[in-house]
Amino acid sequence: MHARFALVLSGLAVALSGCATMQSFSSARELDGAPYYFTYAEFRAPDSDGVAHLPIRVDASAGLGNQRSRMLVPLVDAMNGYLDAAGWSTRLDSTPLPEREAPRAYVGRAPGLSVGGAGESDDPTAMVIQTASPSRRWAERLRALAERQHAGVVLVIAIGPGEYYLHQRGGLSLRKELQLGTGYTVPVGWLNAVDQPIYVLHLTGLLLSADGKVLRAGAEGIVAKQPSLALSVVHLSNPLTEGDVASVLASLHREDLDGQPLAWQVALQNLVRQLLGRP
Repeated sequence: MHARFALVLSGLAVALSGCATMQSFSSARELDGAPYYFTYAEFRAPDSDGVAHLPIRVDASAGLGNQRSRMLVPLVDAMNGYLDAAGWSTRLDSTPLPEREAPRAYVGRAPGLSVGGAGESDDPTAMVIQTASPSRRWAERLRALAERQHAGVVLVIAIGPGEYYLHQRGGLSLRKELQLGTGYTVPVGWLNAVDQPIYVLHLTGLLLSADGKVLRAGAEGIVAKQPSLALSVVHLSNPLTEGDVASVLASLHREDLDGQPLAWQVALQNLVRQLLGRP
């Protein structure tokens, strides 16, 4: 009798442990175009002193593999240095947070993070946004870190590949464009098919409450693979090479902006500003 009772308790403990590490998915929501963001809960972003961020990481859910993920390390290091020095937020130590249970955002072609997540859209070229909430264990550990630093909200940012669709301007227009992010649209040749996704390297991000609730999510594209006959899309081979990453890190500039800043810096600035709901 006691042995059976012990087995029941043991099974219950395992089940509860499993619940603590489970993650839930939001419904995939269709996006009309850039900027690629969605607000999941009302919030009021505090001043910079009340905003924290976790170190930027390579998106573990993107399927890059260890070798390609390592190629992005120099870029990730540069981004973390830039974000830490910017003064928009304060860095949190992510060591106690289990990577596999971290929240994540998906922006790209349907269906999203989970099969059937794209809803009832009949558009084969639909762009969707979807999030995975953190596990209960991850959220509890985040709350402890945030309380220690008096942070009201936390930014979670990752870099990785995505797939975006082209847009065609006007029903009969031959003008096609790729919307990479906030104020960042590049024209492409009219022979490129709108139903063929374009490979991009982008930043995805979430704004969390101190207890791990997803408040807002979105993405900013940095660079795109050159489709055939493209006019202005910067070439990025697929899969990624060290040369691609070196180009993005040091020589890919936004020539359409004053001062021609690096594209990854603009993408990071826009992501933080958009997630915090700041103009």
